[in-house]
Amino acid sequence: MLSLYPVFVKKIGLTIPIQLWTRLIAYVAISALFINKTFILQSLTSYHAILLALVNLTHIYFSYMGFKYLDSGVSFAIFNTYPFMILLMSRAPWNPVYLLALFGFFIFIYDNWKSSHQNPPSTEEEKENMPFHQTFWFGTLMILMAAFTEALIYFLVKRVKTENHWNHLFISYFLGAVIMSLYMIYHFFIKSKSEEQTESFENEDGGDSKNRILIALGLNGILGALGYYLRFYANYRLDSQIYAILSYVGIIMAYVYGIMFNNEQLTIYKVIGTLCIILANYLILKRS
Repeated sequence: MLSLYPVFVKKIGLTIPIQLWTRLIAYVAISALFINKTFILQSLTSYHAILLALVNLTHIYFSYMGFKYLDSGVSFAIFNTYPFMILLMSRAPWNPVYLLALFGFFIFIYDNWKSSHQNPPSTEEEKENMPFHQTFWFGTLMILMAAFTEALIYFLVKRVKTENHWNHLFISYFLGAVIMSLYMIYHFFIKSKSEEQTESFENEDGGDSKNRILIALGLNGILGALGYYLRFYANYRLDSQIYAILSYVGIIMAYVYGIMFNNEQLTIYKVIGTLCIILANYLILKRS
């Protein structure tokens, strides 16, 4: 389910702040139905809960920016280097298999270099926009930061001791929902009023986005909240080596969704790079 997010970020047509807000609000609203209120009141202002919420907010931003500027499959493949970050943070012994994943990453870089030289900008509009190779590097940086924060979340979730994983979800998203709601109020009401202009909720192509916001709230509430509940369920109950491996199926599905919905091209280099990361994950699992 979570493999749909790269497509969702591109296709929904909403700005990143609005997408962040709809996700945070939807996750909080759904998880609030199942939380243990006593536990939440006792834990919500704890150091680990606040740190988890702040790291999670930055994680969502980094991942959305990476999804926006990279192909769906590539972004998910690079994002799934986070298992190796988890293992390194767990002080697991160095394994030469990590080099195989690193090789896959450099295959993606070569594919980008090859594509940027074969398809230079041909119109003035393309030249004025961020060049393709720059979007790749920016998107890659964002996805690597998303992978790093994902690895941090793995450990932070374990510090919040509860068997009810809706509690984990609520704690991870509540503070971010408050922060983004305050930002939305300031940006769309206070700031626009002080500048004597009315700034409506517009999508990226300039049209009204009320229907798209409702769609985003619905999709986040149904697909996202359920998917992340299952993620936290596995996160809390599995050791780092097992949990770190299980997401590689999402890479394949991200490619499938990207081809189906975004007409993205699958090159031999993307296949090789992705297989290197998946194989590295498999070898780590086999040796653990």
